[in-house]
Amino acid sequence: MAPKGSRKKRARKVKTVATIAGDNEEAAPVAKNEMKVATRMTLTQLPFDILNEIYMLLHPLDLLHLARTANVFRKVLMNRQASRTMIWLPALSSIKDLPTCPTDLAEPKLINLLFENRCDSCSYTANPQSKRKGDIVWKHLTNYAQICADCDNPHFVHSMYLPEKLPEDYEYMIPDSTNSFRRSLTRPELVSWRILDKNGEEVVWYDLDAANALKKEYDRTKMGEERDLWREKKKEEMRTKLRFSKACRGFFYAQFMQEIEEECKREDALKEKRSEQIFERLSKIGYAEECRTFFQKDPKEYIAPEHVREYRRKLVPKELTDEEWTTIKDSMIEFINTAREYNARDFRAKSVLARMDKVLKPAYAKYVFSKPPNTVVLTTAEIAMMAEWREVLCTKPLEKELTSEDTAKAVAAMDAFVTSTIAIRTEAILDLVRKSKAYEGKEVTTDTLLLASTIFKCHCDDKSTYPAILTHSCHNYNFFNAEGKSKGKPEAGYATLPIGAVDVKPTNVDEEAIVEGWRDTWHSKVWVGLHSKCKFDEAAHVHMLRMLDTLGMAQSTTASEMQDLQPYIIYLDEGELMRWEKALYTCKAHKKDGPDHKCFAKLENPEHIAEAQALEATRQKSPNPSCFHCGNNVVRMMYQWEPGCDDSIACHMKEHCGIEHPDGPEALKAYSDSFRLYQYEEMWISREEAILI
Repeated sequence: MAPKGSRKKRARKVKTVATIAGDNEEAAPVAKNEMKVATRMTLTQLPFDILNEIYMLLHPLDLLHLARTANVFRKVLMNRQASRTMIWLPALSSIKDLPTCPTDLAEPKLINLLFENRCDSCSYTANPQSKRKGDIVWKHLTNYAQICADCDNPHFVHSMYLPEKLPEDYEYMIPDSTNSFRRSLTRPELVSWRILDKNGEEVVWYDLDAANALKKEYDRTKMGEERDLWREKKKEEMRTKLRFSKACRGFFYAQFMQEIEEECKREDALKEKRSEQIFERLSKIGYAEECRTFFQKDPKEYIAPEHVREYRRKLVPKELTDEEWTTIKDSMIEFINTAREYNARDFRAKSVLARMDKVLKPAYAKYVFSKPPNTVVLTTAEIAMMAEWREVLCTKPLEKELTSEDTAKAVAAMDAFVTSTIAIRTEAILDLVRKSKAYEGKEVTTDTLLLASTIFKCHCDDKSTYPAILTHSCHNYNFFNAEGKSKGKPEAGYATLPIGAVDVKPTNVDEEAIVEGWRDTWHSKVWVGLHSKCKFDEAAHVHMLRMLDTLGMAQSTTASEMQDLQPYIIYLDEGELMRWEKALYTCKAHKKDGPDHKCFAKLENPEHIAEAQALEATRQKSPNPSCFHCGNNVVRMMYQWEPGCDDSIACHMKEHCGIEHPDGPEALKAYSDSFRLYQYEEMWISREEAILI
């Protein structure tokens, strides 16, 4: 037995080695490999150059936290001379839009102010994401401090508690509560510190420590020039701090907005992933096509609002689990069924729209172009709702190609339908003339409507003659708002069908495809009856008769003849030379003047005549034609019009409505050159130039 305290020597291990020759085994010693022990170094023991490389990669806030961990880091990082140039300034420059560090503020203190919510008095650290009211640290950046709600009162006091005999303008030299702020508990904004007295009025509190220091300096300075210089120096120091505080506010706000943006992106990514997971599961049970088309349009356009709200409630920012899917499966199936219904409606609508483009539009365009120029007809949407065209467009199988035999009956019925409908509308306009004072007790015929002195005024102040009044925008609303903004959609049906209006209500599911087809193109108008405030313009009637007398023209002159001549006249009240329509818009009713009052004078001066001709050559016509296809729903002509662009009806029909003349471009140009049915004339006529004489 080995003596106590000694260790028994371990026997040397032997390994049996088989020799190649003879398979003899012999014992051979095995040599042990010597193990190298690795030298371990802590972070504090690393060479300075390696530490410096690490410092340069850290965020300034990480540098501040590192300085608090060990003395070896604190001695370097908190040594202003040793670390400022090599460590802190490069770290600060890496942060975008960081306010410049003031000369009297150390860089670590700046980082503490901007990136931490730690009270300087009690070291309490607030959570910036917390919504608890007590979790607040106020940032008083004009004195480089941040103090929690519990420690604020000893530092900031009312002016009555400040030292006596301070400079009169001390409020411009010491920090006050108006420049203090904190982060909002519920919104991404900065909340200013407001202190209210017992009457609820806001009062200003001042930094007591800063006031005491100011008092000592004030007492040490001599009166006179030295004290004046000292005052100005203190004010400039305070202005510098205010600029620093303002820069910090901007930096904080930018940081908050960045946080919100990043959070929104994170939530959107989770919602998108969850949405994909929902659609993946729906695709497996037969809704693959609906899930594919779901992303092509905004769900609010075709899905009932209650289903959209239900879907969004289910679309929380987290991944979908099997347990959750079991809970929401039924509601999601109900939701996606609305997309299936939409797909079916969309297919029918596109098929019907293709039919209208292929057979209805060319047939109706040919009919319109066969009429004399400026003949008022119906819009294509109104023609599409004829009983004959409803039958052609909807009752024939959608997959069948329509032939001329299928459309012959509808094409033949268009002329009678248009003529009778326009006659009803014309009769309503004749009633307006019969009710006027000018034609009281007189016979009124269609020829009366054609006179230049037969002028109608709408509530929009636009003046119209016949037949332009039939295409006026106040009497023709969008196909999907034809009863007026307060009365809903025309396809829902009218309570009382307006005089001369075409009933555009679909009678079955197939006819709804016509409505859906027009909804996709969203540019057509229908007649909704004369506006309630449309009336015969008595004043304009008198002015027009006076104008005709002044020009030496017969009172039986028609509006079409005036459009051909485009005479210019002198408007005496303004002393200006202007076109006849502009003069008609400019001249108002003269209640006090007698019948001999002269408003106009004939243009006889050759120089003025030459000026009028030059003005007419450059006159810009209204870019709002009353197109028979769309009724001019101001899609292109109003909002995309620019001076110098081609605003002719030919360009409008070809580019916007896809209408071509059956006889070619030259025939379309001839139609355009003689076109006179425009809307919104009042606005464009008011822009016409007048010549002061």
